[in-house]
Amino acid sequence: MDENIDTLTANVVATQAVIVRVLGRLMREHPTIAAAIRHGFDDAARQAENTAIQSGKFVPADHSVKTFSIIEELRAAALGSPNKPKHGV
Repeated sequence: MDENIDTLTANVVATQAVIVRVLGRLMREHPTIAAAIRHGFDDAARQAENTAIQSGKFVPADHSVKTFSIIEELRAAALGSPNKPKHGV
């Protein structure tokens, strides 16, 4: 079981690293799509917020907080502005 969790964790970290680097490179090399990438992070934060509201008491609050935190960490890594989160957690 621990081996499966370790593998899953490594998979998630690797996927996040690839996504962040690809989005960052796209933003640098194709400034015309930079706004779409920024809006995509806004959309993800809104979706997480709506899901948290709809789930209500069925999902622990710390799960929602962690979800927002991960979105903001990925946003900061991809957009290159770690000190300016755009969505309150």
